[in-house]
Amino acid sequence: MSAASREIREEILYWCRESVRTGLNFNTQGNISVRLPEHNAIVITPSGIRYDVLTVDQMVVVGYDGKVIEGDLFPSTETDVHLAHYRRRPDVNAIVHTESPYANMFGAIGRTIDPVLLNMVLYAKGAVRIMPFEFSTNADFGELSASLMGDDTNAVVWGNHGMLSVGDDVAGAFKVAVAVEANAQVLHGALALGTPNVLVLADITIPAGARLP
Repeated sequence: MSAASREIREEILYWCRESVRTGLNFNTQGNISVRLPEHNAIVITPSGIRYDVLTVDQMVVVGYDGKVIEGDLFPSTETDVHLAHYRRRPDVNAIVHTESPYANMFGAIGRTIDPVLLNMVLYAKGAVRIMPFEFSTNADFGELSASLMGDDTNAVVWGNHGMLSVGDDVAGAFKVAVAVEANAQVLHGALALGTPNVLVLADITIPAGARLP
């Protein structure tokens, strides 16, 4: 029996295809992983496979040591980056990496993405920092990325490359990615109009029993 259930694999595949449908990824860009704590491993998308032809059986299971446990394909080239974030954040169970266009605009100029939408501050938890450009397929890059994201926010943008978001599960991590991208688009327009009102999570009173959007 596989370390990664079919249900987990199907969920990853669903959100992979959603990332293309919503314009957050294109071609073979981006990757998604889920933590498998009972196996000291993660399951991650393979390298170089388009999401429209990807199958659940092509997902790759990789141990915390970076060694492939299951799968015939190469795991994502950013597997070491995912593992670094999992080491840094034991609260994180899923990671989504996208090539979100508006987030990348801010990444290209090295400007922090400030929260101007409620969903952004609720899900990303605060301003999303920009990591200076570096090639992303190594453990050192992953450690820098995880350190810059820190423990207080749920996303980081890699300068001239893309965004990585984290969550309790894939749906949660994807919700962060969507929230940051939507926020980046609104912030882009708001800056052209004037001075945006930046939100701070600690200043927002969330009514008892309120459901998040």
